[in-house]
Amino acid sequence: MKLVSAREAIRAIPDEARVILPHGAVEPAEIYDGFVAEHARFSNLQLYSGLQFGDYPFLQAGLGTHFRYTTWQASPKLRGYVRDGRVEILPLRYRDVPRMISRHGVVRPDVVVVQVSPPRGGEVSLGIALSFYLEFIASASLVIAEINAHMPWTRGPTRVPIEAIHLAVESSRPLGEYRFPRWTVRDEQVVENVLRVIPTGAWVQFGIGAIPDGVLTRLHEIPDANIFSGIVTDGLIECLHRSRHRMQVITGEAGGAAALYDFVGASEQVEFQPVSVTHSIVELAKRLRMVSVNSAIEVDLGGQINGETIDGVQVSGVGGSLDFLEGTEHSPGGRSLIALSSTTDDGTRSKIVRRLSDETPVTIPRFCADTIVTEYGAAYLRGKTLRERRDALIAIAHPDWRNWLAQA
Repeated sequence: MKLVSAREAIRAIPDEARVILPHGAVEPAEIYDGFVAEHARFSNLQLYSGLQFGDYPFLQAGLGTHFRYTTWQASPKLRGYVRDGRVEILPLRYRDVPRMISRHGVVRPDVVVVQVSPPRGGEVSLGIALSFYLEFIASASLVIAEINAHMPWTRGPTRVPIEAIHLAVESSRPLGEYRFPRWTVRDEQVVENVLRVIPTGAWVQFGIGAIPDGVLTRLHEIPDANIFSGIVTDGLIECLHRSRHRMQVITGEAGGAAALYDFVGASEQVEFQPVSVTHSIVELAKRLRMVSVNSAIEVDLGGQINGETIDGVQVSGVGGSLDFLEGTEHSPGGRSLIALSSTTDDGTRSKIVRRLSDETPVTIPRFCADTIVTEYGAAYLRGKTLRERRDALIAIAHPDWRNWLAQA
């Protein structure tokens, strides 16, 4: 491992290389600054990454002229780029990412950028984001690490020998944070209805958003519950502090405020595992009463679920919701919950719709749909006919939209 400046690290990247950037909260701010300063040296660099919690500073200049950017999980901050055709979307289930983007996959990475802890005893820790970085590091011929002084050492197979890292850039910048919108009264009612569905002794997975985080905050109210999730958020702190039993927590990543990162680094209850474990149908099926809690943009009366686009513009991705849905289906007593408010914040659109529009992707097909939860209750769809599904979904729609839906 050779210590270099951020600009030196960028200069070591060959033009036309496929570069995998970190996602989530492990955004390497120093390296991104170096890339912005050095982007003009490239003519056809290919960048790949997933959902970034920050502002995508590496897209400030040179996009479409010096480099291209492809993501498998867009954020609303990319909406303008996607609408203009300047950012490419790679539709991938989360568990497929390390298989598709690998030395033997369709997209073969040349360079991977990671963010790690300061070294100890010849190793560094991937800290708050394990997910698929071990696989990426094994596949790339050039590994560039930002060594962040704030990155905690975490439990689980998060260690990487320093020999696996070719270039390292030191940083004392804060780790990336993800702030959820403040819960509304309506969100709290959705959370209440979700908690009514989760059984005693459940293993629970959480997606990203205010409602899943709200459920996580109150999971201590479910006796003997444990956590098996692709990501944990700020609600984990209160959940573990207030739990009356010693919860087990298995996760691939953490995303929230700095206090969460310090907490997962210090807690002996939190263990990080790669996506090959957290999103494995086999691993999920082993757990009794595995329950997934995810959100969506809209659901139609047949049970088709859109979790990716608004008015035809990509604002999210396939993500891991389908992975967890399949896993919970094979878990004894398992359930898959899609939790969402019944309308948009301004009330001008129902999130339960007559049918998905022609340009809207089906993130979860109707034959997979299990349970939909809004502030008005829960609709159980498995084993129901299309007419029964329609009636169940109309019953949990906002009252102002029920007549409109019933006319479908």
